[in-house]
Amino acid sequence: MSQPLSRDEFATLVKRAGLDLTQANIDDLYSAWPHIERFTALLRNPARGREAEPAHLFRPLNAEGV
Repeated sequence: MSQPLSRDEFATLVKRAGLDLTQANIDDLYSAWPHIERFTALLRNPARGREAEPAHLFRPLNAEGV
């Protein structure tokens, strides 16, 4: 995993993305950033097969419950 972003680097990325957030919003997002980084590391990982994504296996019930 790469080096963690500092709060200032994170705020710069938020502004570069064009988001108009309050400092409180930026602080909230920054506190969740480590979780988001871990989650995104799982996305499009060549080591994971298609079957690792539950949405590809889910079959909703029809109106008759079958």
